[in-house]
Amino acid sequence: MLDDFISMGFSSPPFTSNHLVRWYSPSVRFIKINFDRSVISSSPAAGFIIRDWTDKLLKVGVAYYRQTSISVAETRALQDGVHSAVQTGFNKIIIECDNNIVIQALKASF
Repeated sequence: MLDDFISMGFSSPPFTSNHLVRWYSPSVRFIKINFDRSVISSSPAAGFIIRDWTDKLLKVGVAYYRQTSISVAETRALQDGVHSAVQTGFNKIIIECDNNIVIQALKASF
């Protein structure tokens, strides 16, 4: 099971009344995966970015998903990001996105 070897946290970025968003570093020795989706020519694309506690960029990935929903594309970006982090050997991971549905579904799976 994934949670047997990964210390994982989940968060949503803090929003202000004018919707400015700032990236916050994870705790020391943790990495943070942010992911999001976009629509290109009416088809969803999604990607992830992984940074460490010093704000160093570690990995980035993007994919163009044909004939799928935006939610599925965003979930696949999350999956790709976690897979990339685990494959690289990271085991202390914070996951952050602006899609509360995806985060709640992920929390429910643990």
